[in-house]
Amino acid sequence: MNLIRRSLIRKLVLLMAPIAAFFMASPGLAQKQKDESRTVMTWEHSDDGLKRRLEVRGKVEFNEEYTDVTDVSEGGVVRIEEVVNGQSRRYEVRRDVGGQLTRAFYVNGQVQNMDAAARTWLAQMVLNAVRQGGIDAEKRVQRILSRRGVAGVLQEIEQINSDYAQRRYYQALLQHGNLNAAALQDVLAHAGRHISSDYEQAQLLIGVAPVLEGKDSAMPAFFTAVETIDSNYERSRVLKTLLKRVAPSKELLIKVANSTMTISSDYEKAGVLKSIAGVYVDDPALSGVFFTTVGTIDSDYEHRQVLSALLKMKNLSEGALTRLINSAAAMESDYEKATLLLEASRAYTGDARLRSAFLKAVDTIKSDYERGRVLSALLKNKQIG
Repeated sequence: MNLIRRSLIRKLVLLMAPIAAFFMASPGLAQKQKDESRTVMTWEHSDDGLKRRLEVRGKVEFNEEYTDVTDVSEGGVVRIEEVVNGQSRRYEVRRDVGGQLTRAFYVNGQVQNMDAAARTWLAQMVLNAVRQGGIDAEKRVQRILSRRGVAGVLQEIEQINSDYAQRRYYQALLQHGNLNAAALQDVLAHAGRHISSDYEQAQLLIGVAPVLEGKDSAMPAFFTAVETIDSNYERSRVLKTLLKRVAPSKELLIKVANSTMTISSDYEKAGVLKSIAGVYVDDPALSGVFFTTVGTIDSDYEHRQVLSALLKMKNLSEGALTRLINSAAAMESDYEKATLLLEASRAYTGDARLRSAFLKAVDTIKSDYERGRVLSALLKNKQIG
């Protein structure tokens, strides 16, 4: 038992290591944590002799342009620093327990007065940290919306390098922008071009799904953005969430099936298809694209899992059942094929409508044992004889 436990621990460590490495190595990511009773937020960026950092302890307020700090909560501190080839500049804003707000500027550790050059440096540092760290994103997006509209927010996003921060700005825009179908289409197209992280793109699209209802003209842009996701897991996650949050019209289901066809993982592809099995399956157009997509699954096990999920739907038409049996016949594995045919036989005991399709599928089974299993069941269920 101890050996098994140690083995599981080692596997968990190996699985978590890449995730930990991502968060340790990702530049320009604002992180929040709790330091006793105060919130601590940091943003860092390093690049070939350049290091920039923003640290906030407590609550902070910025001016309208996000070029300086206007306030920090009692006992809090904001520290902004930059090191370039060993030369450092640091700006600190503090509010002590007596309520006094103090500011200090340091060059190479020595206190200096802030001249015009220092103020220009500070303005650029604050704005850059706020942008790239996604800091105060919701409030900032609302300010930009009130001044420059949706186009202004999209222009601002183009100044941001971090996929995480971009996603936060898009989400705030979706929440506060009161977007019509045309504007939503523009935002989705913009996100599809600018977010490169599969995870961040998936998170955004999952958040978009509830607002797609009744905005059909935005659907093509949504699926174009889905196609930018290379990760099979993230793409399937988006499609399955979409099906849960949007009423599944015929057109939507066809789009989902077509998008699923390009997923290379048999497991993830099957997961999406199982979630739509039986929905509008008797519609000729949807049934055709559904079974065509099922046919692209290389794994006979996953292929059979999708067909088994479909069999659980009640009152399938003769046409749908015939397509199902024909799809099973295309599988190479005699065991998976026989297992599916046995499931179908039990589900439709005594139904002679499928006699021809069943017998054609049985003829494709090379194994005498597996063929015998199926024929015996068909005789017992009075589907042949």
